[in-house]
Amino acid sequence: MDLKKLLYFVAIVEDGQITSAARRLHMAQPALSLQLKALEEEIGVTLIERNNKIIELTQPGRTLYCRAKEILNSVEGAITEVQEQGKGIRGKLSIGTVMSCVSYLPKAITTSQELYPNITFQIWEGESNQVEDLLQSRVIELGITGLPLESNNLEMVPLSTEPLVAVQPPNWSVFNSPCICVKELQDYPLMMVHGQGGKGGYERFLETCQKFDFNPRIICESPDVATLLTLVDSGVGVAVVARSAIALRPKGTMSYVEISPLISSDTAIVWIKNRRLSKAAEHFKEILKISVQ
Repeated sequence: MDLKKLLYFVAIVEDGQITSAARRLHMAQPALSLQLKALEEEIGVTLIERNNKIIELTQPGRTLYCRAKEILNSVEGAITEVQEQGKGIRGKLSIGTVMSCVSYLPKAITTSQELYPNITFQIWEGESNQVEDLLQSRVIELGITGLPLESNNLEMVPLSTEPLVAVQPPNWSVFNSPCICVKELQDYPLMMVHGQGGKGGYERFLETCQKFDFNPRIICESPDVATLLTLVDSGVGVAVVARSAIALRPKGTMSYVEISPLISSDTAIVWIKNRRLSKAAEHFKEILKISVQ
């Protein structure tokens, strides 16, 4: 069996539509439909039930999808392993990260370059759900994102649990001590990291506010923490962000305090379950774990 037929079948299943799968594969929709038909004729069973534009896997189709993923992962891993044995640890490592975790990268990349100078990096930024999508589509090999995860086929290693902090604009005098009770934030315009698929710190902050019998006045939400910090600089309001986000700005330029009671923001490095990682990814994963401690 031609491996390309399995690749095409997996793409159709994961996209949920032949048309969108064809776009992702850069081929015409009729040609992809013919490939699916040829695969079904070769195996002798119906793999997908067509109902208008919606596809539905048959039981044989679900079985083949699982096995096809295993086969394609095995082939990809074998090629990577052979290349690494022949060339040493080199190549381009693609990593996806949420903006609030960008500050984790400089130290880890610098250390990696010192140890493995033949590795280069490609960095993708997005919201947590976008990082997971990039993993699923194999655009990236590793993801750095907040918890909890939406996908159930990912493995992870926790990187850090850090507090949420409140950042005030220049010349504001909201904070007069190293810590502020969440109740004291109820009268201020707040800005928070949140977007499509956003979970974790945002929800925990809202739950904490409700325990103190108030609904926070959130005037702005953004998936980009750097945008929120820029708005803070402009005097728009107080930003509630993970403490590591402060590292995105020059040291000493942001006035912030921890919020009491403690509201944590959890992050992890994630990858596709049962996917063989390249040596570059394995080494970077270990370097990153050490660098954020």
